[in-house]
Amino acid sequence: MNEFNEMNQSNEIPAEVVEITTVPENNKPKKPRRNHATAKVLSMLLAVIVVGGGAGFGGAYFGNKALNSAAVNNNSTHLVNRDQNASYPTLDELQVNTSSIQHTVNENAEFNSDGTYKYTRDLVKAVQDSIVYIEVFTDYRGKSTLAGSASGIIISRDGYIVTNHHVVKDCNKYTVKVNTTDSKTGESASKTYDAKLLGADEDTDLAVLKIDAQNLQAAVLGDSDKLCLGDDVVAIGNPLGLETSVSKGVVSGLDRHISESARSLSSIQTDAAINSGNSGGALFNGYGEVIGVVNEKYVSNYAESLGFAITINEAKSVINDLISKGYVSGRAILGISYNNITEYAAAYRGMTAGWLVAEINQDLPVAKSGLVVGDTIIKIDGFSVLDGSASDVFAKKKPGDTVVVTVVRTNSFGYERNVDITIELGESKGNN
Repeated sequence: MNEFNEMNQSNEIPAEVVEITTVPENNKPKKPRRNHATAKVLSMLLAVIVVGGGAGFGGAYFGNKALNSAAVNNNSTHLVNRDQNASYPTLDELQVNTSSIQHTVNENAEFNSDGTYKYTRDLVKAVQDSIVYIEVFTDYRGKSTLAGSASGIIISRDGYIVTNHHVVKDCNKYTVKVNTTDSKTGESASKTYDAKLLGADEDTDLAVLKIDAQNLQAAVLGDSDKLCLGDDVVAIGNPLGLETSVSKGVVSGLDRHISESARSLSSIQTDAAINSGNSGGALFNGYGEVIGVVNEKYVSNYAESLGFAITINEAKSVINDLISKGYVSGRAILGISYNNITEYAAAYRGMTAGWLVAEINQDLPVAKSGLVVGDTIIKIDGFSVLDGSASDVFAKKKPGDTVVVTVVRTNSFGYERNVDITIELGESKGNN
């Protein structure tokens, strides 16, 4: 996402993709990312990159999160400037106002005995205007520069739109192109709006935008728990900037976990074609309901047609929090900033390997724990911070829970000793 137009001509924001040798050099991420997948997926794939969303230029959104100071807050929510006095609706309130998806369908549309659309063309006519074309921009050399394009899903008639975190990451301007199709004539008109980012969450790869519009064609969010292997699904998005592109496939797998984040959501695997620019688009079931938010694709010499979409049932609570609060609630954080001292750096500099505490949030319980700047954290609840296992501890905790932090502390005479400190965890609110 830090590469700009002259470095990649496509500007499409990739969906999640695994890349080996089949992806051209200019689409590869600058920094390959590690990925935790099922054993079968890992046996086939070597690396993961984004191929369909706002991370334009094929940049990886999982990335290496452990190398930056300040990340120990375990805060992956995108900081957004929101009007704290404004009132935002809940997702349920938005969906109540969503009119039937069948109202744009030709009256001659046919349905199967189970209520699903008999013909894909009728399903597409019913839902296509609920998918939008998103462009994202960033400042480059003092100018607003196109960083990529992707897709989004309208979830309310008044302009709330779901997309991926990696679509909006590192960008500061967003535009949304909305299409309106006449159900009788088939003629389509479009209008482009400036959008406001209400919230984005890296761990779940979800984000919510808002445009100032009314009477839009909103999608209906379905029940992804009712999916079965082999169910027909339709993906609609804007791959490579080709607006309102449709691909069809089946549910190839359920409950796939492919992110290294312990907070990641389960995904639906599909063989429907997913390409760069599909990120943030929808995966529809046979009823025309959204059952997944498209965000990944695997590319390998050993595999084909491995696309993924975040299950909508798990996404709903995240979307609701991003709309109403701007962050994902209930997440525990330690409340410090740190510098990651690797074993190599520690040996070279004569330091202790671990998390060197650089700053302590004075508004959180950690400020009263006895932890001090200059301590080096080596373990959390007995798990080493060097191999990444300590980071997973927070995903299983809630605000108010405690952890035992083992630190190496140096006294005024230069002697080191290990100290165990019990710390109450605070809550991440997207800006702490």
